[in-house]
Amino acid sequence: MNWDSVVGVADSTLVKADLLCFDTSNPRFTPDKRPEDGTNLAIVRKLASSADLAELVQSIATSGYINIEPLIVVASSDCLRVLEGNRRLAAIMCLRDPEFARSAGVSLPEFEKAKVLASTDMILVYRVEREEDARDLIGFKHINGPQSWDAYAKAKFATKWLDDEKQLSADGKESLSLNDIANRMGDKHATIFRMVTAYYVLDQAETEEVFSVDDRAKKAFSFSHLYTGLSYVEFTDYLGMPRPQRAEDPSTNPVPHSHIDNLKNLLHWLYGSQKEELQPLIKSQNPDLGLLREVLKSKAATRELEERVSLADALVTATPKDVRFSRHILAANNELLKALNTLDGFDPESQSELEEIVESAAKRAISIRSSVRAAIEDINGVVE
Repeated sequence: MNWDSVVGVADSTLVKADLLCFDTSNPRFTPDKRPEDGTNLAIVRKLASSADLAELVQSIATSGYINIEPLIVVASSDCLRVLEGNRRLAAIMCLRDPEFARSAGVSLPEFEKAKVLASTDMILVYRVEREEDARDLIGFKHINGPQSWDAYAKAKFATKWLDDEKQLSADGKESLSLNDIANRMGDKHATIFRMVTAYYVLDQAETEEVFSVDDRAKKAFSFSHLYTGLSYVEFTDYLGMPRPQRAEDPSTNPVPHSHIDNLKNLLHWLYGSQKEELQPLIKSQNPDLGLLREVLKSKAATRELEERVSLADALVTATPKDVRFSRHILAANNELLKALNTLDGFDPESQSELEEIVESAAKRAISIRSSVRAAIEDINGVVE
């Protein structure tokens, strides 16, 4: 089709809804939010479950579709591909075809069908010549704007943009740095830099075939575990990576080949592996990521973690004995205080077996007290 006769490049105009199609490479489709295939049905089903589609359907059903903000489109062979506005297109498809909506698992409210159909016949679009021409607007809107994507989607978008800019530079053309891209997207906290660095680490792991995001043990994909971890020197040292410098674009292969096995270990600790029947050690970022950081500070604890894959055991090795002793004493004292405050709950008839436990606890407390006093006396004797 001659798309110029429908809508010119850099023009806004109304086009028939049937001419529009989804962007199957939409950054919104992250590993845990990816449609089963590229069909309209699969895409709408996924948007319905992950992108608050029901709220948008309700709004359009109530008031009709209002052509204020154009969908951003680029011409493909047989349709106008929607780069920005895929949720709106999904809602329009559902309202125009209730049977399709039911198949996609979208519940439709009661609405005036004639009114809504009339409002969705012709949709306002703005056509760009190339996908790259829409990046500034889309990036700002979904990175720090009102309709923010999740972290992985942001990283995917920014990385693709940076890769294209690197190609321009290789061709001797003017190009943008990642810092330039971050500024255009409104990022003032170096978040995009950390996300892109982590994205390259994941991509390298996929290329080296030591880890696959699709092989993760849990359905949810917590990308923040990785990009937050890489902000700590303990993580980058374990991977043999140089500390990221914001003034420079991150390397596409940041982990040296000598540390590829370490990369495999780290990603398995973060995300597990279905193939190797490994569960992730990081259940939640707080406190588990900090605990892993403590382990990586100690070579002995790190070796134990590599061999036994037990964060709790490795953490014991990583924690000096004096620190562990203090923690145990404080915890025991706190528990004894709780027991003292509930002493009136002791029933000598039904809980007589507790007497032996109390005697054992008392002997241990006396033994600890004697050892502590002896140690203090030895120190005082040396000082004198």
